Amino acid sequence: MNSPANVGLDTAFLKTLTVLYVEDEEEIRELLSRFLRRWVGTLHVAENGQQGLEAYRALHPDVLVTDIRMPVMDGLDMAAAIREEGGDVPIIVITAYSERDYFMRSIEIGVDKYVIKPVDTDLLLQAIYRGAVVRSQTLALEQAKQRLLDSLGQTVGVLSRAIEMRDPYTDGHQKRVSQLAVGISESMGLSADQVTGLRLGGLIHDIGKIRIPAEMLASPRRLSALEFDIIKTHPVVGAEILAQTEFPWPVKEMVAQHHERLDGSGYPHGLKADELCLDVRIITVADVVEAMYSHRPYRPGMGMPAALEEIRRHRGILYDPDVVDHCLRLLEKKGGDFWL
Repeated sequence: MNSPANVGLDTAFLKTLTVLYVEDEEEIRELLSRFLRRWVGTLHVAENGQQGLEAYRALHPDVLVTDIRMPVMDGLDMAAAIREEGGDVPIIVITAYSERDYFMRSIEIGVDKYVIKPVDTDLLLQAIYRGAVVRSQTLALEQAKQRLLDSLGQTVGVLSRAIEMRDPYTDGHQKRVSQLAVGISESMGLSADQVTGLRLGGLIHDIGKIRIPAEMLASPRRLSALEFDIIKTHPVVGAEILAQTEFPWPVKEMVAQHHERLDGSGYPHGLKADELCLDVRIITVADVVEAMYSHRPYRPGMGMPAALEEIRRHRGILYDPDVVDHCLRLLEKKGGDFWL
């Protein structure tokens, strides 16, 4: 086997790695194991794919190196099982076989490198190193993204608390709209990322009410036409407040458009169906249901049956039919207990 001395790798980084090596042929396994132990921090060995899968689940190695043809379970079946479980470990396949079917299946599974026997140890070590580096960089990017999301969530939380201090009713309404929007979006099978955006958008969809006189928001009587026109400015005000922000979701659209309707009868701009994104359509339904269900300063809550009848009656006219269907399925059994 060749010496890896000339490959120019970060040996200190290699020494931090845990590698799982799966090979059924004893002579090859012993030879490559002896080589790998010189360069990586920890090496674990398995003799077939089933042992390798169990070892992977128990050890969570940084890199997996495996042969293909083995008894009990072959290397590609093991790799497929790992990928199906959500494993993102770099997988390097070593084999004496170069048939097209093996190669194509390796690509479909998501194998990172395909190395032909007899093994060039320089190439193998480079594959291990590069696979680990890419994974490390990916994890670092994911951690940075999570820190950004956490920061955005904290910012939204601050805005929500600011509204709560001025108008506790509006704050409770936003929290419940957020919860219902999350429930609808999860029922619809949306991605976790999109669900996060709806959760945050729901929490501040009424942020524009921070500019509405408090006595109007808490008025125990029906508002005059002029007062209601002032209330109807809150989507525009909210969009202005968020104008300089950059969210990775359509939060500004949720704030600006949550009173728009499919048929163009909503406000402030009379937008129609094809102008409203799915996130807005979800927030709209959640907003209407919560507002009708809950107590308002000028009237008692109308209850869940009335709220559901509203969206059922105007399904496909004012409200997105698919969103309505998922909302109905979610609440017809739970009713007001959804928010408990």
